[in-house]
Amino acid sequence: MKTARFPIGLVFQHYRYAKAKERTPYIIVDIYTTTDSKGNTVKIEYLVTHEFLGQAISELMVDTTIARSLTNEQLKQYV
Repeated sequence: MKTARFPIGLVFQHYRYAKAKERTPYIIVDIYTTTDSKGNTVKIEYLVTHEFLGQAISELMVDTTIARSLTNEQLKQYV
């Protein structure tokens, strides 16, 4: 059974779009899991938010996207 690797409240820097010049701080707010009929965890998604023009924008990110945004030293804490 898979478990979520990153905790709620983790702050990380990620580019908002492909050609962005600066990184935007994201915060993990919630964790969503999808299970199959046998109760096995199939998919884990993280609800993350960032601020844009004074508003909190939410989106779902997968584990790999967050892991690629962290440095090697930060990632070692969650392996």
